[in-house]
Amino acid sequence: MDIGFDKISPTPQYPNGINAHQLSVYDWSSQAGVVLQFKTAIKKDLRDAQLGRCCYCRRLLFDDIATHIEHFVEKAQYPRFTFEIQNLALSCGTCNTQKNGSNKSLAALLKKRAERQGNVLMPRCPTLAQELAPNSPLPSSPQSYRWVHPHLDKYSDNIQINKGWVFVGKTLKGSRTIRGVNLNALAQIERRALFERLATRGGKLSMFVGVMAELERHRAKEVAAVVAKLLWRRRNSPPQ
Repeated sequence: MDIGFDKISPTPQYPNGINAHQLSVYDWSSQAGVVLQFKTAIKKDLRDAQLGRCCYCRRLLFDDIATHIEHFVEKAQYPRFTFEIQNLALSCGTCNTQKNGSNKSLAALLKKRAERQGNVLMPRCPTLAQELAPNSPLPSSPQSYRWVHPHLDKYSDNIQINKGWVFVGKTLKGSRTIRGVNLNALAQIERRALFERLATRGGKLSMFVGVMAELERHRAKEVAAVVAKLLWRRRNSPPQ
C-alpha cells in the first residue's frame, strides 16, 4: 500500500521571527500570540512534509480539527522538548488517542509495581530507549528511540501495511510502534468507512468505479463482502 512518505525530511524550520528560546517560557496550552503563530505554521509545514498523512498509520488526514500535533517524546514528562520541531509530527485523532491510552496504561502499571515493591515511582517514556538526564538535549539518533521515529526512521524499513490496513512489524521497533498505537485496531474502523463510502454510490456503474478504487487499499474479499451487504440492504429496504 502507498504510505505516502517514509520519514519527515527535511525537518521543518521555525517560522520567521520565532525561535526555540522565545517559546521556551510558554507551555503548550498557552494562548500567547507567538505560540499560536508557531502552531499554525508548523501544522501547515508538517502536513506538507507528511503529504497529508498520519505519522503512525499513514492514513490521509482530512478534518484539520481532528488532526493533532503529536509530541513523540511526551511533553508532560519532558516539557523542555515541547517546542522542539523534531519532536513534533501530525497524527490522526485515532492514533493520538490510542498512544495516550497506551502511555496511561504503562504509567498505571509502573505505579502499581512501585507501590507493591516499596520503590519510588520512576516515570518512563515508551518511545525512548532510555530515560534522559536532566538538561540533556533531545536525542537525534534513531538508536535512542524504541518506536519508529517520524523524523529519523524510514517507516518502510520497520513497518509494512498490507491491504485491509493490516500492519506488520518488520523490526522490533516497528512491532513496538504497532502495539503502542494499537494500529491493527484500525482495520475495523476502515471497514466501516469502506461501507459508508460505497453506500453513497448510487447506480451500478458508480459502485463499480468505487469498488475499483477501493481495491488499492482493501482486499478483494473484504470489498466483495461489503458490496454483497449493500446490495442485500438495498434489495430488502422498503420503498421510499
